[in-house]
Amino acid sequence: MLIQFSVSNFKSIKDEVILSVLAGSDKEHEDSLIHFKKETILPSVAIYGANAAGKSNLFKALSAALLIIRSSNNRQINEPIPLLAPFAFDDESKNQPTKFSFIFAAGEKKYEYGFSADIHKVHEEYLYEYKSAKASKVFERTNTTEYSFVSALEKELRSYVAKNTDNKLFLSTATAWNCEKTKDAYMWLAEGIDTYGGERPEVVVMPELENDSDGKIQKFVTEMLKEADINISGYQLKAKDIPLGEEPKQYEMLTKHTVQHSDGMKEYLIPFGDESEGTKRLFFYSPIIRKAMETGKTIVIDEIDDSLHPLLAVLLIELFHDKNVNKKGAQLIFNTHDVSLLDLEYFRRDQIYFVEKNNMTGVTDLYSLDEFSPRKTENIRKGYLQGRYGAIPAVGYGGLEW
Repeated sequence: MLIQFSVSNFKSIKDEVILSVLAGSDKEHEDSLIHFKKETILPSVAIYGANAAGKSNLFKALSAALLIIRSSNNRQINEPIPLLAPFAFDDESKNQPTKFSFIFAAGEKKYEYGFSADIHKVHEEYLYEYKSAKASKVFERTNTTEYSFVSALEKELRSYVAKNTDNKLFLSTATAWNCEKTKDAYMWLAEGIDTYGGERPEVVVMPELENDSDGKIQKFVTEMLKEADINISGYQLKAKDIPLGEEPKQYEMLTKHTVQHSDGMKEYLIPFGDESEGTKRLFFYSPIIRKAMETGKTIVIDEIDDSLHPLLAVLLIELFHDKNVNKKGAQLIFNTHDVSLLDLEYFRRDQIYFVEKNNMTGVTDLYSLDEFSPRKTENIRKGYLQGRYGAIPAVGYGGLEW
């Protein structure tokens, strides 16, 4: 599970911003918290902010870091490191590396992993393991090619250095060569967290639906749709024939609708493309959520309210807050403009974050509602819309002429 993510010098994020998923001292909604050893972790985080404030840039930073890690072993010598976009409105920053850092729990272990890089090379990299309250070094990398290791693993880890290159991450390289000490940390970053943005998640989901031989995914999807009061009782899916080598694979799907007539119930099949955008969105989120619940995965969704009714977004959030459903400690992190969700009936104060950009400097900042210490009875939705917590657009007609 994710405990903390931080980034600096990425798009509109100049100075380090920290998204902490550690629970604070708030006693509200304690029954939804995830317990890991002596720490309590939040099951969800909601992020608010004005358009162009940088909410999606935080999401893109997390996505970029994960993709750089996952694609590292496929990178050829001198091939640029992808997706890095340093802060552009500062002559110094745009020539400096971008920094990413994760603190997370993988199985029974807690790790801290981070790296800094520009498009040409990795500048710094480190992996620490928490065997107590204090982090212990597994490896550190500085000045691109200078490595130091925990003494007990010096010989083994040193043997992987020659197999690494300036534009690759040592964590990925060592794991590819079957290093057990780096495997758990790498595998969590490779499989324990995923991001979903503006593109539809069907590219990921369709192959899983196709391989659903026991029908468990279809059962979960239809139950989710039923909970959302959507009249779909099932679906039929088949892969289309496509020319050899073309990607992605194409699918044809029909949804089943059972309708009551005077002479009884009758089932109809309609093309999936004819369903509403909200139905499509919930349909494809359902297998993702099912997998998260089964594995304790962290999922990060950009604009969760896109095409979804607010009550459907609440349904998704409540799944992660319900210990009877979320037994493995899955997490949901999302950004949204939906102020109907901005309610202490749904969230603790430390579960709500705001993103604000200084339009004079172009710099994005990230901070928690908890920093304002609002009363438990306070109407935070009203306070937010009144500008009490920042992170809203300064709208007005100004000097517009009609």
